[in-house]
Amino acid sequence: MKILITGSSGYIGTQLCKNFDSDESIQELIGLDLAEPRTNFSKLVFYNRDCNRDLSDVFEKHAPDIVIHLVYVLDPLHDSEKMYRINVGSMENVLSHIDKFGVKRLVVTSSGTAYGALPNNPEQLKETDPLRGKETGYQYAHDKVIVEEKLEEFGKTHPDVEIVIARPAVVAGPNLGNFISRYLMKPLVPLVKEFDQDTQLIHEEDIASALYHLALQAPAGAYNLGPPDVIKESESIEIMGGKSIFIGPRLIRALTTFGWFFRIKAITEAPSSLINYIQYRWVVDGSKIERETDFRYKYSTMEAMNQFAEANSSS
Repeated sequence: MKILITGSSGYIGTQLCKNFDSDESIQELIGLDLAEPRTNFSKLVFYNRDCNRDLSDVFEKHAPDIVIHLVYVLDPLHDSEKMYRINVGSMENVLSHIDKFGVKRLVVTSSGTAYGALPNNPEQLKETDPLRGKETGYQYAHDKVIVEEKLEEFGKTHPDVEIVIARPAVVAGPNLGNFISRYLMKPLVPLVKEFDQDTQLIHEEDIASALYHLALQAPAGAYNLGPPDVIKESESIEIMGGKSIFIGPRLIRALTTFGWFFRIKAITEAPSSLINYIQYRWVVDGSKIERETDFRYKYSTMEAMNQFAEANSSS
């Protein structure tokens, strides 16, 4: 079996390559990324490629059985058009190659943010709940919903292609490094007054293991990824050695809007639309994957948080 992974050099892609590299049933791994691989894997054939460009030579040469699409921008960009081209355009390009070369199975990482963080969310979001991420105005979530809409359209015209969608909670662990981790590492972390919300984290090893099982075992469909436990936002900040400062909803949005507009990273690295995901609950029910595959969560939310904190305690 041959598996092609876009975004293979990221920390999730690297862990996923490690899992497949040790699987005797996998004949070849094809990795696509603009960054060089972090680790050498015996089965990996790597291409330094932009997934928005023509990939016909790669698909024709290797004829992958499964494509796993990981390419996506997590850290917000001021250039929303560029972010959309990467997030949605790369998915459209991959779909055109799947169509052209007859790939029969596709795994895509969406996000739990696609459900939206809204005041009337249920206690746990299930795969059957509507995707309302567009309502938050947060581009990361907005683009995830668009990607899923594109996949739904493609599935209707290509019923022979098995499409598996992963919707993970926030990823954490010792190798995490993005605007979320930097936010948690501040000495004073602003939260929304009267909204010390529940936080759900999935360990980086667990998401790689989940994607491995989704690629090889899961029936087509969507799968939430997240352990059953949660911790309070203030608790996660305390674990990191920081202190929470609670600010009224209007003021925190105004400060965030100001900091984002003037690009003051000391205030924020994200637009005010992200505040919804701090203010309102968006916890997923991640049990379906355990019913449909052999995957089991190895780490709890608390364990993922503690490992992240330990890895950054000396930095």
